[in-house]
Amino acid sequence: MIATLNFIRVPVIWLVVFVLAGLAWNASAGSKEKRQKQDASASDSYMGLSGEELWSNNCLRCHNIRPPTMYGNGQWDVIVHHMRIRANITGQEQRAIVEFLKSSK
Repeated sequence: MIATLNFIRVPVIWLVVFVLAGLAWNASAGSKEKRQKQDASASDSYMGLSGEELWSNNCLRCHNIRPPTMYGNGQWDVIVHHMRIRANITGQEQRAIVEFLKSSK
């Protein structure tokens, strides 16, 4: 009789372990989603800035300021697209900077 109880107890223990592990997994996944949303809102901190402000805030970190007339529209497209990756700016920020550079001529 005792052997039968041990035989039943082991699967029940494993079932409880799997259920608790699943709950812990879901809880951690929810917190990751919250962190991703917080990170996204933090990266949108430049959303209210103009293209000129974005240009001076991002480009001056590494470069001497260049006049917008230094390069043509197509060249600015390529330059800012390349620097988007290096400067870690969003696509919307990239478009705002390029729009400012093109309109400043």
